[in-house]
Amino acid sequence: MKHLFKISFFSLFCLFFILSCSKKENSLPEPIDKSYFPLYVGLENIYKVEKIKIDEPINLYDTQRYYIKEKIESTYSDETGNKIYRIELYRKDDSLSNWVLFRAWMAQYVNNQAHKVEENIRYVKLVFPLKINLKWNGNAYNTNETQLYYIKELDSRWNNFEKTCLVIQKEKESLVDKYYQTERYAKNVGLIEKIDIKIEQAYVIQGVPIEQRIKRGEIYRQTIINN
Repeated sequence: MKHLFKISFFSLFCLFFILSCSKKENSLPEPIDKSYFPLYVGLENIYKVEKIKIDEPINLYDTQRYYIKEKIESTYSDETGNKIYRIELYRKDDSLSNWVLFRAWMAQYVNNQAHKVEENIRYVKLVFPLKINLKWNGNAYNTNETQLYYIKELDSRWNNFEKTCLVIQKEKESLVDKYYQTERYAKNVGLIEKIDIKIEQAYVIQGVPIEQRIKRGEIYRQTIINN
C-alpha cells in the first residue's frame, strides 16, 4: 500500500507540474503582428503622386505629377532605448530623372503603436492588434486637435495585394466642401496608398461628384508602384 501511495503521489505531482507549466505557457502574451507597418533598414517603396490644386478666384489650376521614394536608411535609439528608424525621402519629376533627397522622417514602434514623424509632427499611424472599427487619436502625441482614426477594412484584397488595411483618418463631406484622408497598408510592405482631399468650396450642381465642381481645394493621391 505504501508503495502504491508513493507512486500515486508521484504521479499526481507530475501531473500538477505539467498543468502548471502549461498554464504558464498559455498565459504568455501572444506576439503582436506588426507586419502592416514593417520597419527594417533597407525597406524601400516607390510611389507615383498626383497633386491637384484649384483656386478659381485667382485663376489657379495646377496639376503636379512626380515620384517619391521612401527608404529606411538607418536606425538608432532614443533616450529610453527604443529603436528609431530614419526614413529618407527622395523625389524625381519623371522616370528619366535622378532621385533627389529632399527630406528625412522617422518611424518607430511605441508599445503597441506605430508612430511616424512627418515634418516634425508625430502621428499615431496604427494601433495593434488591428481590428475593424478600432478607433484612436492620431494626434495624441502632437499639439493638433484630436483627430480620430479608425480601421474600415482589414485583411481585404486591393489591386495586387492579398491583405490590406484601410485607415480612415478624416471623413467629412457636405454639398459644398469635403475633407477626406485615408492611408492603406499592405502586409510586409507598409503604406501602399494615401489620399488627402481638402475641398474648401465647391459649386452646387446636383448629381455631379464634388471632385468635379471644385472652386477652391486640393486633391493629393499617392500610390505605390514598385509592387
